[in-house]
Amino acid sequence: MRLHRRVAALAVTAMVTGGLVAAPAEAAPARNFFVDCQAQDGGSGRNAAEPLNSLAAVNAIELRAKDKIMFRAGTVCAGRLEPVGSGSAEHPVLFTSYGEGPKPIIQGDGGEWAVHLVDNSHLTLEKLHITNPAATTAKRTGVQYNSTTPEPKAGLVLRDLEISDVAGWGNKTGANSSWFAYSAGISVQALPEGQVGYLDGITITGNYIHDTGGGGIKISRKGTDYHRNVHIARNTIRAVGGDGIVVHASDHPLVEHNLFDEGGAGRYPYVDGNFAGMWPINSVDPVFQYNEVTRQRPTIFDSTAWDCDGGIKGSCVYQYNYSHDNAGGFYLGCQSCTEFPNYRATAVLRFNIAQDDCRIAGNASGDNKSPLRLYNNTFFCPSQKLDVAVPTGDSTIANNVFYAPSGTLPAAPGIVYDSNVYHGGVAAPASDARAVTADPGLAAPGTADGADDVDGYKLLRGSPALGSGAALDGLGDRDYFGNPVSGAPSRGAYNGPAVEPVVFGSVEEAYNNVAVSSDLNPNTGGFSTSGRSYSGQALEQAGLAPGATVRVLGADFVWHPRPYGWTDNVKAAGQTIALAGRGSALVLLGAGGLKAREGVVTVTYTDGTAEERTVRFGDQWDASAPEGGVLVARAAYHNRTQTSYKNPASGQTYESGVSVFGYAVPLDPSRTVATVTLPEGSPLADAGLHVFDMKIAG
Repeated sequence: MRLHRRVAALAVTAMVTGGLVAAPAEAAPARNFFVDCQAQDGGSGRNAAEPLNSLAAVNAIELRAKDKIMFRAGTVCAGRLEPVGSGSAEHPVLFTSYGEGPKPIIQGDGGEWAVHLVDNSHLTLEKLHITNPAATTAKRTGVQYNSTTPEPKAGLVLRDLEISDVAGWGNKTGANSSWFAYSAGISVQALPEGQVGYLDGITITGNYIHDTGGGGIKISRKGTDYHRNVHIARNTIRAVGGDGIVVHASDHPLVEHNLFDEGGAGRYPYVDGNFAGMWPINSVDPVFQYNEVTRQRPTIFDSTAWDCDGGIKGSCVYQYNYSHDNAGGFYLGCQSCTEFPNYRATAVLRFNIAQDDCRIAGNASGDNKSPLRLYNNTFFCPSQKLDVAVPTGDSTIANNVFYAPSGTLPAAPGIVYDSNVYHGGVAAPASDARAVTADPGLAAPGTADGADDVDGYKLLRGSPALGSGAALDGLGDRDYFGNPVSGAPSRGAYNGPAVEPVVFGSVEEAYNNVAVSSDLNPNTGGFSTSGRSYSGQALEQAGLAPGATVRVLGADFVWHPRPYGWTDNVKAAGQTIALAGRGSALVLLGAGGLKAREGVVTVTYTDGTAEERTVRFGDQWDASAPEGGVLVARAAYHNRTQTSYKNPASGQTYESGVSVFGYAVPLDPSRTVATVTLPEGSPLADAGLHVFDMKIAG
């Protein structure tokens, strides 16, 4: 019966799909259908007092232009939503909610999808919560669109949805590896190749997708009859078992202002194979901008924030993006490692900021002549070495800031270096005649808390990177922050005027280091340059639970209020932090790193006077506190980089316990503290003191 109705609806679809057949005059009146699956009796649905009460009743409607189907807020409809029919460009069919309360839930029955759209055009889904849970994972989606007929389709809009608890397939290896490509929160499919129509208009905006096996948003198609007008924007994707956003077979797709956090995690986590943050394949001139990718778990080779895959024509542009602490690092060029041809598209990566994302694997093996343009990016890698491989045929690396404890860049006749900054322990290539090796003068590196909180990567007055870059074609017209780019640009992602030194409003604002990682993702830690970190779970066992109040030397601290893997301490580098109040002591919570056990803090009072005081912590490995200090907690084990990509337990080691210490220095209780300046040092995770928090006591 359903198949018959699908076929019958194709005539309607053909008439309303843009550019195919002229739509008839829309004389039919608008229809509103109310749905309340908790209603005891089902009605006509034409008013809220007599609602439809099942998805089967909704699926039985022959939808047409102007129709609106509204689900009552706070209710659950179990089963599958499988609408038949289409709207028009002027009057799309709209699925939405009504009433007050949480988004109504479409709860799938564990089948291949919870919402299945087949050959619909001009249809909008909004303000719904879609789930598709099951006891075991399989090929499974939340919202799935299928084009199954030769005619093009148009006008798919998915917005303001929450999609969660989709038991999709998380294994890209083995007998059922193909299931991974089609498992996600949202999946758009137009298969088989050459036999079904593309979509003109795919708009996926403002959705919250989490705990979905296989990934977040995937557009799948083969061939070169590309989807058109693809826009994926302002989506938040967290804790999904695979890729964040994959754009397949699309002409000039635009992916912008999206957040992808904790790839590989969630209720249905990744099992094996590869995934990455946001990437295109088999497309023309894709652009990814203003996005953020963070804390992806390790895979066989990928787990990079950005990736340019096979079958790309024209250029592959990543600009104005931010990433941090992804297991695979910053970028993977894979134009020659897929089933699609390598058209040698130009990969353009410009004005991006990467915080502890230090690997660039830029199509350096196989056909390595795909052009790469790496312009005006800022790489601050406090706990990892810089690891770069790029195509030797045609690569230009110019105006970047490379700031890391170690690392080298490849040298080959086809690689051009011009006007980069190489600082920390990064060796400058001999071919860069205008190389700068001095401190680039970043305002507060490492303190970014997201794509909109990156002022720490602006340039201080006197920075050697200001206005000293090379004028190049292809830079675009703006920097990461929106400043215009013209003439001689600065080096790095900032091209604005010099800024003054930062006085931080709190210790939390000054956080520039990740000291504590989760046992489920130990690679995110960076207390030291070897990638060692505290285990959050081991500290919990030792009495430091996240969000718990801990009393140390007369001061009350809230321990680690942030999720594991986010910045959580200040690696002392002379930061000045506002700390107002009176008391007899300044109490600091922290530890030393790489045998550093003491440093001088400067306390400045509101009357302008200042005092220097020596702080003593134990080294992270020490089992006891120095004289005058206290041992706050000692964890039985710590974390390191995983030795097995699919086994996070391989990141735990009992070779040494690790400790957190407290120390108090005296204050003049008759005066009011204004600021505290931490000991001098480097923001890199080399030798020095780490401060989790500080309070005035007494």
